[in-house]
Amino acid sequence: MVALRSGGRQDAVLLMVVWGLTVAALVLGIILVAPILIFWGVVGLIGAGFLTRIHRRTGAAQHPGAPESADQSPAAPDNGPADPVGSADDEEKIP
Repeated sequence: MVALRSGGRQDAVLLMVVWGLTVAALVLGIILVAPILIFWGVVGLIGAGFLTRIHRRTGAAQHPGAPESADQSPAAPDNGPADPVGSADDEEKIP
């Protein structure tokens, strides 16, 4: 399957930008008593939280040494056993 992810560092930077803009909108909305900024700040918090959850879940799947989360998607690809029976390496092994 085609991998659509960009680099992990780029994802983290974009996620921090989303959090920063969301918090800025929420704080300005509260200070200025602007309902539209408060609304978009709350919507942004929900979206940023959801994106953070996705980022952490997919980041853990990319690092083999990292512990797996309990809520891992059932559609995650199974890489199979480390040395499958009938692999191409069987012909190269010396008995």
